[in-house]
Amino acid sequence: MIKHVTLRLAAATALAVSLSPMMAPAAMAQSYVPDRVKKSVETEDLVAIVKSLGHTVDETAVFGDEGERSVRATDENGVTYLLIGTACDAGDVKGCQGIMMQVRYDLSEGVTYETVAKANIQQAALNTWVDFEGGTLGFTRYQVLDYGVTMANIRENVKVLLDVYPLSMDIATGKDTGSE
Repeated sequence: MIKHVTLRLAAATALAVSLSPMMAPAAMAQSYVPDRVKKSVETEDLVAIVKSLGHTVDETAVFGDEGERSVRATDENGVTYLLIGTACDAGDVKGCQGIMMQVRYDLSEGVTYETVAKANIQQAALNTWVDFEGGTLGFTRYQVLDYGVTMANIRENVKVLLDVYPLSMDIATGKDTGSE
């Protein structure tokens, strides 16, 4: 009896070990591991970053000619933001080699090209932009993943966007004139 159990255990272990290389990529892509180095990201990686922050994933999508992957999420303060994988499936690299992180608002009074330029000068960590025709005021942080970036670093870049954009918004909308 012990011999049968030992043989079954050995067979089950061998099967698990032989299948683990096939299962590992899927399992790894769906979890946040701070020190995991990413040279590209898939939708599942972006979702893992959002969830690691305790935020809610509202929607995921694939769009555009390059198959950009996007995640729309909401933080604990009700701020909606986007994580958009860019430079996707380029060359021999599977996945997206860049991440555009954005917060967008409906355009409000007080926004001019001058206030947007001032916001960009005062808060260089973000790109503040305006689309007057589309009625959008936006804030973008872009991260290049070439040669690898840890998931913790990607997460921190999202936090920088969410921490800094209110300062840029105040300047862009004319509520804060910023330091001269």
